[in-house]
Amino acid sequence: MLNTLGVENVVSVQYHMNWPAPGNDPWYLNNVAENTARRTFYGVNGIPIAWVDGFDAGNLSNITAITNNITNRTFLPTPYEITVSGDYVNNSVTVTAKAVSAQPAGTKYLRIAVVEKDYHASTPYPNGETHIAWSMLDMLPDATGTLLNIPAIGDSQTVTFNYNVAQVNFHPPTSLENLLTVVAFIQNQSTREVYQAGYAEVGVSTGAINSGALIQNTGAALFSGFAYNRSDSPIDVNLGINGNLPAGWAASAQTREGTPIPVNGGTLSLTLASRDSLYYDITVTPQGNSGGLILSADMSLASNPNISSSAKFSVSTNDVDILVVDDDGGEDYESYIVNELSQTSYVYGVVSINSGDIAPDDLNEINTIIWNCGVAKPTLTEEDRAALSQFLDNGGRLYLNGVDIAYELADPASPTYTTNSLAFFTNYLHASYIKRQHTFLVVKGITGDPITGNMTANIGLFGGTGAGTINSQLGQYPNQIAGGDFNAAPILYFITKPNEHPAIRATHNGTNGLGGVVFTTFGFETIAEASNRALFAEGVINWLNSITGIDDPVDPAAATRFELKANYPNPFNPSTTIAYDLPGNAGEQVVSLVIYNQLGQAVRALVNEPQMMGSHTVTWDGRDDAGKAVASGVYFYQLRYGEHRATRKMLLVR
Repeated sequence: MLNTLGVENVVSVQYHMNWPAPGNDPWYLNNVAENTARRTFYGVNGIPIAWVDGFDAGNLSNITAITNNITNRTFLPTPYEITVSGDYVNNSVTVTAKAVSAQPAGTKYLRIAVVEKDYHASTPYPNGETHIAWSMLDMLPDATGTLLNIPAIGDSQTVTFNYNVAQVNFHPPTSLENLLTVVAFIQNQSTREVYQAGYAEVGVSTGAINSGALIQNTGAALFSGFAYNRSDSPIDVNLGINGNLPAGWAASAQTREGTPIPVNGGTLSLTLASRDSLYYDITVTPQGNSGGLILSADMSLASNPNISSSAKFSVSTNDVDILVVDDDGGEDYESYIVNELSQTSYVYGVVSINSGDIAPDDLNEINTIIWNCGVAKPTLTEEDRAALSQFLDNGGRLYLNGVDIAYELADPASPTYTTNSLAFFTNYLHASYIKRQHTFLVVKGITGDPITGNMTANIGLFGGTGAGTINSQLGQYPNQIAGGDFNAAPILYFITKPNEHPAIRATHNGTNGLGGVVFTTFGFETIAEASNRALFAEGVINWLNSITGIDDPVDPAAATRFELKANYPNPFNPSTTIAYDLPGNAGEQVVSLVIYNQLGQAVRALVNEPQMMGSHTVTWDGRDDAGKAVASGVYFYQLRYGEHRATRKMLLVR
């Protein structure tokens, strides 16, 4: 919830207690006196409980009530401004409070807490939790705070305190980005109302100015990165550039002042002045070789190399077999699919982008794309959709995945919904939108499906070794969709609702070729089990590469191409005719034409015999293999011919 609202709107301090039994909460034991004092101040006798700006908001699990309280408070004016800073080297915190309008009556205190912003444990603590956030480590100068004494509007009061290093380093920092987190707030002593709060995250910010490039193998990629010291004192750091360069590739780096930065060996020692920035440039040249490269600009604290942060850069040549588009907002979720690709013989590359970075013509030489959106919002911008539309119309193959994509593109309630986004969803993803929220997070493959037919075990979309990007408390859901036309078919179903689906596949008859789409309304990274991630990735890649018409050379002697046509009539009763064309360059092979129900179960095998090139027709009389008339409903017919596959949908109405 706090991540969604953002620290610019709301900050938090969590106090820990010695109950419920057995009373060995580590954060409580780290600072017994001040945790107890703050609990006593609020008169709390039961946990977990939330207070919003000093007012009781009820049980911490009541997210709606807490959110409403926060929303109501954000509309109120405040009489104070607060600025917060910290000095990691000298272990101190400085806070300034300024009166900007008439001050409320009563005794007021400035209270300062050093907190642990985020901590994950491998095994649960006594309270059953493994993830702790915003937990108080030390109050400055103590739990009471500093009496506020600001005489008039425009006046201010500044305090500086040293923190207890032992308590604050209860869990020593590992990230150079966050060496110290401080929350300060002004509170009425009698009413407990909080009038204003401030926040500072002390450390060295690292990042990329431009982080991804898609280039020809004879070109060059130029990247830039930065580091910014957010501490009140200079900080000594070491910087190195690292990555597994493909054979024949070259890379170099230097600061904007011209000082070389080592690549794959050694570091450059630097002193970052307080509130000062460092800029550096990286050049990568494939030198005529295909492939992809991910580089990491690794910066660490000179006094402790275990405290570090990294900026990521990625480049791919535009002649790889598979391009992974890393569009997840700076997270590392693409690592899950990259791990699977590394087990194959495909030449692949990764390019990290911000939404809108890729233009349509950038993808002209690419055959297969895996586009990862993670939980980034918006998932696909209008520019992204334009690039993918042209790609698919040119016969491209796409696996699109991410949380809430269907909702964002096709639900009028979404802030990113437009008629253009709906047209892309319908005409290029070949999908139909059902609903946003599907809270049961276990799915299963569909019998007979070429992608998931061998995935017979339950597939979790939470927990395990997945990334946990599905989170209903954060408003992140796997949406429910269906195939939007005869080109599409479901590939997974929710095990509690076999007729409800979070994923489809579809062929796309583009203006310049036959392409294909696999679309999941959850990120690939959220699949919980490594074995299922491997099976799903293999199925997706194999199916996308089985679609004919993308790479096949034009054969003037071929009378036809592989094509499964729409049945007629449709809807039908009692029978319908199915027509298909077999290509002349495929040779004599066994043809399989099978009818499936919505669960992916085979109903009737219409054809299972060798056939030659040319046009063929067959009639289905609406009966199964046992000769029994089947019920009304949606059915799918799938044609297989050697490596070729195609599926369409039809409706039987009794």
